[in-house]
Amino acid sequence: MGLRRLSCILLLALGISSAQSVTPNAARRFLEQASWGPTADSVAHVQQVGFDQWLEEQFAELPSAAPDVQPGTSTNLRPLQEAFFINALGGADQLRQRVAFALSEVWVVSGVKVGRPEAFAPYLRILANGAFGNYYDLMRDITLNPAMGHYLDMVNNDKPDPKRGRSANENYARELMQLFTVGEALLNQDGTLQRDAAGLTIPVYTQDTVTALARALTGWTYPPQPGQPSHTHNPAYWQGPMVAMPSNHDTQPKTLLGLTLAADRSPEEDLDFALWDIFSHPNVGPFVGRQLIQHLVMSNPSPGYVGRVSAAFHDNGSGVRGDLKAVIKAILLDPEARAEDDSGTPNAAGGHLREPALFITSLLRGLHASVTTGNNLAGFASQMGQNLYYAPSVFNYFPPAYAVAGTELNGPEFQIYSTSTAMVRANFVNTLAFGSLGAGVAVDLSPLVALARTAPDLVDLLGAAFLHGALPGPMRDSILAAMQKATSDKLRAQTALYLVGSSTLYQVQR
Repeated sequence: MGLRRLSCILLLALGISSAQSVTPNAARRFLEQASWGPTADSVAHVQQVGFDQWLEEQFAELPSAAPDVQPGTSTNLRPLQEAFFINALGGADQLRQRVAFALSEVWVVSGVKVGRPEAFAPYLRILANGAFGNYYDLMRDITLNPAMGHYLDMVNNDKPDPKRGRSANENYARELMQLFTVGEALLNQDGTLQRDAAGLTIPVYTQDTVTALARALTGWTYPPQPGQPSHTHNPAYWQGPMVAMPSNHDTQPKTLLGLTLAADRSPEEDLDFALWDIFSHPNVGPFVGRQLIQHLVMSNPSPGYVGRVSAAFHDNGSGVRGDLKAVIKAILLDPEARAEDDSGTPNAAGGHLREPALFITSLLRGLHASVTTGNNLAGFASQMGQNLYYAPSVFNYFPPAYAVAGTELNGPEFQIYSTSTAMVRANFVNTLAFGSLGAGVAVDLSPLVALARTAPDLVDLLGAAFLHGALPGPMRDSILAAMQKATSDKLRAQTALYLVGSSTLYQVQR
């Protein structure tokens, strides 16, 4: 980053700027929730245009390019991992990327089973293209995506055949309800659990529902390869949606959540009615909304916060259900999301631990690093417990209801935070400050070094850049004391960066 940009951060942090309705700290905190990390330019822009206009600008941004990897040229997802960090660091569509990534941690497809980039990339494009669309359309597009079909066994899922002892595969049907849309228990619109007269939770669906939905989703196979006719079971091909094979579809009646599908319907009819039945269920708004809040803003939103986001899912103000733009605006502009923008008193239950991908990108964007093909940032993230695009199961790297040990608070990301991964995080910052992150990653610390002789200014700069100004006095004094022991301006700058970047205050996004 150039000295001019760092000086801009410092001036904003110290309040030496023209009056704006959005303070530097508020802009920075907003961007921590809505992008892969604030930069000097993005902070200044949010101050200039405000939250609402910034969101509208982001809604208009086209998705960053995903690489087209020719079949057979790579046997792993490394090209997509490299592209992820290139786009996260430099892409203009910051909000779209954050939302798409959050959706990928709800609608999980994993390279553990779908490990070739030509198979995985179309799934990522659906998430990016659908991040600002309607949730029903996203449900349909992902349901028919060949990578999802392969991962959760909907592809070539044929109708039951009692003579052969064959039942419809229930894997996708179960996860579609349990993890992607409604969850297992009935919810109030504020996300709290409904209970019966005995105080027990009330299930959304039964095993019979799963079986019926699995039968409704039979009869789909891979899309045909270009120039080839469709067969009963097409060979694996990943471009385009799966196609229907009516002869393999169960045409018997099926009773779902709130709808009975009549007999003799086509695969397309059963699919559309089944998805609409699920989409219309009142659980979808609070179940999905709460998870998106957790990924973007905080692990423990209040029932009121969840309820307001659910209301936006239910009706975008124009009678439309499932409008993700309305949901995103409700999440990011909610009073609970903005409550700490200019407050010196943090909410003990606010914020969330930065997952490894966000931990890395926020640091590098704050330093205006440049990233190119050949970077190994995914390797660092993997060592921290998040092998990008290789979630260990359909339950993601961490479930939304994971509780922090010794508390009653949710902290999903803490499931992959251990003694060893905590050390890896600190080592990453050490390598960033004192060494090199390898080919494909360029970080220029010379602007920090230029400020190191006036140590208080440098510490305040780093506090503004990475902690949106929330640098407690004792921590500031400790950093200044450590800097005094350094023997050069460069070492003083490196020491300050390491102590801020490895601190618990930075690791928890407030």
